[in-house]
Formats: sequence, C-alpha cells, structure tokens
Amino acid sequence: MGCLESLDEKELITKAKQGNKYCLNLLLQDNYKIVYGFLIKLTGDTHLSQDLVQETLLKATLNINKFKEECKFSTYLIQIAINTHKNYLRKNKIREKHDSLEIELSYNGESKIVNHLKFKEAIKYLQDMPYEKRTSFILKHYYGYSIEEISKILDVSQGTTKSRIHKTVKKLKDLLS
Repeated sequence: MGCLESLDEKELITKAKQGNKYCLNLLLQDNYKIVYGFLIKLTGDTHLSQDLVQETLLKATLNINKFKEECKFSTYLIQIAINTHKNYLRKNKIREKHDSLEIELSYNGESKIVNHLKFKEAIKYLQDMPYEKRTSFILKHYYGYSIEEISKILDVSQGTTKSRIHKTVKKLKDLLS
C-alpha cells in the first residue's frame, strides 16, 4: 500500500470513487486539519467543531461519487462543512452567535502571547459578525481562497464577496485599533 501514498489528489479521488477505502482515508486525513481549523474559526468552539468535522467527513465519505472535481477536495469539504454548520444552527435554532470561545493553544514567549491574544480577540469579534461576512473573511484571509472561489463556495456574486470581505476587514481594523 506504500505506493498509494505517492499518488496525487486526482488519482486518490479516482481510486476513492472506485471504492478504494484506503485512498479515501488518505484524502480525509490530508484535509482533516484544514476543515477542523476552518470550523474552529467559524464557530469559535472546539467541541462543536470536532462534532461538525466528523459529520462533514461522514457526508463526504457517503457522497464521494458526487464530487465533481471542479475544485480541490479541501474546497469540497469546506462546502460540506458550511452546509453542516448551517444545518446545525437551523436544527438547534441558534442565531449564529456563540457565547464561548474555546481555542486551546499553548504559547511560549511574550510576543507569541501578545499575538495569541490578538488572534483570540479577532476571532471573538468575528463571532459577532454576520455569518456570510465571517465565512467570506475566513476563507479569504485564513485559507487564501480567491474571490472567485469564495463566490462559488457561497453561491453569490464576486461583487458581493468583495464587499463582504472589505466591510469585515474595515470593521476588524476599527475594533482592533
């Protein structure tokens, strides 16, 4: 099985669609941290994020044959994660605001502590912003997606995406200064 680890993403996807569970598992393992990190930034809650990641990966596993390879596999997983989170909010009648921010990171050194505090403060402010602005900002600034990619993921125009990101950046600058 060692030779399978050298396959690129496209080959892994092809084999996973053909029923190769090992290749599917490699794809999921390779993208776990991306999806988990995205959900932590989106929800601000590590426990909820863990649950949502598991549900996201399960949905991706069950629907691997629906993946249309028009984007990276990580983008596909993030789309599933967004929908899973929206369903969670709807099901639990939550109005997109979380009371707790549980990001557990350990840092050494004064500058790292200051950066950690600024990061936590920025994440806290993001939690108070509307879902669409928060999601657009996270995809752009934490994951490096292009405006075009974000527009496709969220199914909105590029102008709307640019506007959301610009307003979020402006608001964060005001709040953090």
